[in-house]
Amino acid sequence: MFKILLLTFVFLSVSGLYSCHKNDPGEEKDNTYYISSQLLKTRTQLEISAFYTLLGISYLPALNLVPYVNADVKINKIVYKTEYLDGEINASGLVCLPEVAGEYPILCFQNGTNTLHSDAPSVNYNNELFVLIECIASMGFIVLIPDYPGFGESEDIDHPYMHKETTVSSILNMIRASKEFAEKEDTSAQPTDDLFIFGYSQGGWATLALQEAIEQNYSSEFNLIASACGAGPYNLTSVNDYVLSLTEYPQPYYLAYMLKGLKSVGSITNEYSDIFNSEYASEIDQLFDGNHSGSEINAELTTDINKLFTSAYLIGYKTDEQYASVRTAFKDNSISAWNVSTPTRLYHGDQDEYIPISITEEMLSEFWNAGTPESKLEMVTISGYDHSGGVIPTGVKAISWFLNFTSSGD
Repeated sequence: MFKILLLTFVFLSVSGLYSCHKNDPGEEKDNTYYISSQLLKTRTQLEISAFYTLLGISYLPALNLVPYVNADVKINKIVYKTEYLDGEINASGLVCLPEVAGEYPILCFQNGTNTLHSDAPSVNYNNELFVLIECIASMGFIVLIPDYPGFGESEDIDHPYMHKETTVSSILNMIRASKEFAEKEDTSAQPTDDLFIFGYSQGGWATLALQEAIEQNYSSEFNLIASACGAGPYNLTSVNDYVLSLTEYPQPYYLAYMLKGLKSVGSITNEYSDIFNSEYASEIDQLFDGNHSGSEINAELTTDINKLFTSAYLIGYKTDEQYASVRTAFKDNSISAWNVSTPTRLYHGDQDEYIPISITEEMLSEFWNAGTPESKLEMVTISGYDHSGGVIPTGVKAISWFLNFTSSGD
């Protein structure tokens, strides 16, 4: 869909300045979260304007972002500490800084489902979606893109896919680490307490979970300005019910990934063979090894629901005691509606067959029932777009909306 952008990526890769700087490994650190940093790339204002201009050829509203591009952007990888199960790991992500001195709000972006170590944001930072997000820093933000546990610096562990506690804590600690990084390295761009959050697919779910945690537990630490969530699987039980109601599901690796991720942290105690038929159960761990793409994993599974799952799971998932841990894990890692206090938008493509728009509609209804005022929450339908196609339109719409809250958007 975005072949026209390939020339831009080549241009950005060749003409962008590349340099590396790592902190002295022997240097003592007095930070709680931040460990080290590495400058990966500098994107110039001209390159960023060219990127959004070419993006506008395939999605016209992207052209509206060009006038807000006002600075070069330095893209840094940072390594930081975060909790994982009963211990601590080193995690990583991108911190993108505008090259104009001043104080800026933080915008934290949570990416969608990824199975490849090579596609982690801090590794594949020239990916078109990551470029779109990184370049927002040129409009007056400090932009963060966490890798998530299981990628980047922590790729030696299983990614706890759709595990809420681990996901939220790793993002919160990345935000904290970015502030320590800016202070320790005395960057020209310094963060304020203002925070914008945004994500798509898995990242949409992660963003709403993050918002829930901030509003209910960390509002004194983070001044959350706005939240944009795209096509998230907010209710894991509803997603599972939807998939199991089908004869064919085009992305079988999604549900397999979710079950593996929750099993990797002990939330699900069933064996794979309790859920998947034997020919697939034996392959799950090696397929999700960080070296197989989603399409490659799909090719080794089957889109036929009756062949993928055991008859016992299909028949007894909702009631049998055997699957109690699955039901509990789905419930515990779903988003529970609350009375939202932050301006929030839920985006979803009306042609989405992977995560149906009914998941967002259900979430919206639950928020209304929890007392959320209409002034704080809006659903935005991306007409004519499926799950993959909705990524760029959602990104451009969310960025444009965020700009309304800053002086850049006045």
